[in-house]
Amino acid sequence: MEALTVDKIEKLFYKKIMLYNDLLYCFEEERKSLISIDLNKLWKLSKEKDEICDQIKSIRQEMSVAIKAENKPNAFNLSLIMDLIPGKYADKFKKLYLRILKLKGEIEILRKQNILYIEDSLEFMDEMISILTGEDKSRYIYNDRCHFKPSGPRLFLNREV
Repeated sequence: MEALTVDKIEKLFYKKIMLYNDLLYCFEEERKSLISIDLNKLWKLSKEKDEICDQIKSIRQEMSVAIKAENKPNAFNLSLIMDLIPGKYADKFKKLYLRILKLKGEIEILRKQNILYIEDSLEFMDEMISILTGEDKSRYIYNDRCHFKPSGPRLFLNREV
């Protein structure tokens, strides 16, 4: 791999890290907005996350072109690039690669937590609606750990994907 290509890929790695940092920030803000029920901010964050993801895909395409793997569908991934990096640059790229993996892991954790928060909130609202509409029995029962446990399949609200 030429030094020029290595420099280009290094810049793309840094751009990708910056975008993943931005995406992580969006998920942190999304969590705050979910808690405060700020719907306007949630819509804004959703658009922002979509834009960031599009930019990440664009960088992925640029990396693919740089290593000449654009004609091979599903052949591109960061570990492939790591294998192509010459040994004298390996340490620098390993740090960048590990930083990207760490950010992706943090983003995934926040994403899952936000989904759980939404689902829990919808279940709570569903329970409140069933109580207000005069349902005979509550759908929830306390289990041995003092947590709510659903007792039936009835749902008034549901999360849309």
